[in-house]
Amino acid sequence: MSARLWVVVVAVVFTVISVHLRAEDTSIVLVVNDSVEIEQISIDSLRAIYSLRQLSWPDGAEVTTFVLGIDGDAHRQFCRDLLKVYPHQLKKGWDRMEYTGRARVPQIVQSEQILLDLVKQIPGAIGYVRGDVETPNVHVISVLEE
Repeated sequence: MSARLWVVVVAVVFTVISVHLRAEDTSIVLVVNDSVEIEQISIDSLRAIYSLRQLSWPDGAEVTTFVLGIDGDAHRQFCRDLLKVYPHQLKKGWDRMEYTGRARVPQIVQSEQILLDLVKQIPGAIGYVRGDVETPNVHVISVLEE
């Protein structure tokens, strides 16, 4: 096989693989308890909630945060795409806030179904799931890009 043909074959294979991987990459959806009466949240407010600097909603209700396993792909995507931070930076901030007693770290859950059940049950709760997961009985909100 000539070198030129080999390069073309390799390029085609990489293109097919990258298209397949992008097709599997789903978005992340924010979910809140029905008691949270907002439709959109700014990226700054979302960062403040997940960095534990904002502990209540605009109406004064306590925010309860949930995250999926912090070593998982969905959590990495949530940090990268929505918060625009690295997961280890977020965790470092949580550890600092917990150590100083200023806030409780988000509750880590092991499945999207458990997260959805908890968000449904707890007033003021917020979490996230992959976009291809059905979200019955919770309120989906969007993030205002800045």
